Amino acid sequence: MKILLPLASGAGLVLSVMSVLGICSSACSEAARYSLFSMSLGWFGCAFFGLMLPLSLLRKGLPWGDALCSLLVFAAAGAEARFIWLQKFVIGAWCPVCLAIAAAVACAALVLLMETVTGLQGSEQGMKRFFKQLLLLLAAFAGGLALTLAGVQQEAESAVINPYLGKVESPVTVYFISDWFCPGCRKVEPEIERMYPEVAKLARVAFIDYPIHPETANFTPYNLQFMAYEKVKYPRLRQALSELATRTKAPSPDQVQAAVAPLGVKLRQINYSDVLYISQLNLTTYRGYGIKVTPSVVIANSGKNRVKVLQGTSEITAAAVNNAITELSK
Repeated sequence: MKILLPLASGAGLVLSVMSVLGICSSACSEAARYSLFSMSLGWFGCAFFGLMLPLSLLRKGLPWGDALCSLLVFAAAGAEARFIWLQKFVIGAWCPVCLAIAAAVACAALVLLMETVTGLQGSEQGMKRFFKQLLLLLAAFAGGLALTLAGVQQEAESAVINPYLGKVESPVTVYFISDWFCPGCRKVEPEIERMYPEVAKLARVAFIDYPIHPETANFTPYNLQFMAYEKVKYPRLRQALSELATRTKAPSPDQVQAAVAPLGVKLRQINYSDVLYISQLNLTTYRGYGIKVTPSVVIANSGKNRVKVLQGTSEITAAAVNNAITELSK
């Protein structure tokens, strides 16, 4: 039985490394969006099991070695209870690696509990000591649960992704509506790049993909993650995607990564629900404003129900957009 605790600790360490490396399923990718006091759960697991492995091997020769092992394992069991609850009721899918880590912790807890019971058998005060130790282990379990309740956070703490850039508190929103394969859009793109810094200071900004060419949908997930997570670098990332669209209609993740690598950006997992949400937002925007051609720019003050629409390369200029923002801000 003595070897079971080191085996469980070693298994937990290997599984935590797998989590850090992303050797997992889509459900694991969802779980990876959570952190414990801003520390990745995978790295936290590596630190915990990295400590537990040598401790489980040396505990018999260390003062309070058994007690420390027991407290750490039962605190981990409390934390795993929280993680299992998140998978069941928040993520809505089971992560095989996370469940295997929970199983390793449960195995370690069972081993230590059996050792405690076996060690107290035949003692006159064994039952009383057993209940004292059991209360201590339950307190450790509750402590681990409380720690995760307080410290586990989902990235961005929001149910949906935020696609807006610029002055997000502005009552005026500027929607740049384009298609990655539209010749007119490509022609006006440099003008949009030039005006964007000034527009971003004055209004909330959204870049809307209108898939007149269906291949545009192949670029939407990448465009979405750059708008959401790389707002400062977004104009240059947009330019990189635009250049990539001249070379391929169906970019692979490797091709996109190569295109944005010079900007110090690494692709990340995007939830299907987020892509679906933004696609619906795009559809609602261009249909809601009656847009049927690209490129188009919609400047809207929804609070006052006032809208200005610019279409085509001749109308979409920095002066026209800035004038519309000023007009609709009054």
